[in-house]
Amino acid sequence: MEFQSEYSVIRCDSSEETYFFEKRDHGLINPLNDIPLFADAEQGILNMIVEIPRETNAKLELRTGDPLAQVIQDKKKGKKRYVHDVFPYKGYIWNYGCFPQTWENPSEVHMETGALGDGDPLDVCEIGSTIAHIGQVHQVKVLGVLGMIDEGEMDWKVLVIRVGDPLAEQVNDVEDLKRMVPGLLHATFSWFRTYKIPDGKPENLFAFRETVQPAHYAMEIVKECHDSWRKVMDGKISSKKVNPVNTTLKNEYSISTEQATKIMKEAMAACADSGIRRSESIHDDQCVPLPDFLAEENRHKRMIGVKHFCMELQRRFPHGSNDLSLLLTEIGVAFKCIRSFLRDMSNADFPALVEFANAQMHASLAASGLCCMVYSTQYMTNMPLESGSDGKYIVVYNPLVGSQGGTMGTIFSVYSRKSNAGDSGDSLDLLSRTGYEQVAAGYCFYASYTSFVLSMGYGTHIFILDAVSGHFVVSNQHVKIPETGPVYSLNCAHLRHMKEAVRQYVEECDEAGANHDIIKYYRYEDNDVANFHRVLTQGGILMKPGPQGNDLAHFLGVAAPLAFLARQAGGRASVGKRQVLELNSWSLEMSVPMFVGSPVDVGRVEELIIGQEDKQDELLVNPETHFRLELED
Repeated sequence: MEFQSEYSVIRCDSSEETYFFEKRDHGLINPLNDIPLFADAEQGILNMIVEIPRETNAKLELRTGDPLAQVIQDKKKGKKRYVHDVFPYKGYIWNYGCFPQTWENPSEVHMETGALGDGDPLDVCEIGSTIAHIGQVHQVKVLGVLGMIDEGEMDWKVLVIRVGDPLAEQVNDVEDLKRMVPGLLHATFSWFRTYKIPDGKPENLFAFRETVQPAHYAMEIVKECHDSWRKVMDGKISSKKVNPVNTTLKNEYSISTEQATKIMKEAMAACADSGIRRSESIHDDQCVPLPDFLAEENRHKRMIGVKHFCMELQRRFPHGSNDLSLLLTEIGVAFKCIRSFLRDMSNADFPALVEFANAQMHASLAASGLCCMVYSTQYMTNMPLESGSDGKYIVVYNPLVGSQGGTMGTIFSVYSRKSNAGDSGDSLDLLSRTGYEQVAAGYCFYASYTSFVLSMGYGTHIFILDAVSGHFVVSNQHVKIPETGPVYSLNCAHLRHMKEAVRQYVEECDEAGANHDIIKYYRYEDNDVANFHRVLTQGGILMKPGPQGNDLAHFLGVAAPLAFLARQAGGRASVGKRQVLELNSWSLEMSVPMFVGSPVDVGRVEELIIGQEDKQDELLVNPETHFRLELED
């Protein structure tokens, strides 16, 4: 459940970056006072104001003592404040902000900790997978709370997750966090304990023996702070740190939107160069997050990198060589370069990101000396190699899939050459190649973590980019897709144009989810890598059934490599009547329908499709012999 935000920000472009808030169809507001605490009180869903996006360092906060409580960068002794990086993390490791209509009372002692409040709104750490933007108002649910004591003052840190996050349905309390995001709580305590040490301050302390209190306790803290804010608004308590001015509450402190506009213009006039830009979100410091929450869990285990793992795997087989291992290692280096660029140039246009990813993949593969041909599906062309390149492999890659602001991925597949050694490869080396002829395939998934998933024809394996060493290390060997799973993924925008069998399968999934007979839920991103990765790890099905070109899977760049990975993980990939890997690439631009994932789910779609087609067209496939058998009368 995700709510459409009514709120946006107005940014004052100057050396003093300032963000004022406005409400749709109303005008300017004071975010602390005018944004309600609860988005849905019955469901326990709260509003959170994002002050600091994850992976950024600028110390931004609501200036709650001002009439419009604008977001501005905090200063100390005339200098802008930044938090230091806490090794191995970059900036804040969550989306950081506060709850509106809350206030930690500095004159009231908390009974269980004996500390006074710090006089600020209640701080919030949003742990979801999406990087937020300055001034966004997220709808969140509470998971727990840390009792941090900062220089003798109580400074609560509430852990929440955005209700639209993919993990939101599975995470409801602290115990769920330990299971679903291992290492997060350790990283959170470590970060808050040490982040002020570079400024010459001591470590922060924590109440409750450094344990996170559960969700129901956190909600009690939220309600206490909400009551303290109410006392300020009712005039029972006076505080210089909370200005009761508002434009929506219709009380003695209310002002008109015209008065609020005048206040904003006066503040802007104080800026040296005041340019105003409106947007629903500001993301000047947005970047791909670094934290590796698995580091603590795996710190006593031996780390195995891509090169070591692949070489050991090849040694198990007669006549194995290290060439393929070296090639996959080079591809891994390209992935790390792309990931770094996505992090550092997050504001670049998506075409620029694609261009860099394509250039980086091309450069790494060309420099390896192991390829006779490199084909980019993004530009549908052979990438140039040095004259006389006569490596034994052909690599097909899709440099970057996804969308700006969301997750992204890179897909690749490797074939052995058909042409004579000593000659450069050409398009004939790819034409008429079946998916079974791949010798390796994989992808890199750029999200809140970075995964390198690959197969060399002997299982599918997941590597995670370790934040400390900077290497891809083994996370899961021989991944197995569950026989059936909860996820079904397709672009429902074109559902009415799809085959009746596909619509029927979607209806079955919807009914199963509604009746709770079988857990089925819909997940879809504009990113084939993200959709497949979810199916690979959780089970279910990814469907690209057509009939539109954008709803089909490019055979060489998407369908063949994902089908190869699924089969090696015990899953299946079908075009509805035949296995994807049985097809051959009659054209470099060929696209096909694709149903990939858990065997039971893919089989059910095949049953629905074949049942609505003429039985004479049905084919049985023996994957061991690649031999097609016609049905007997």
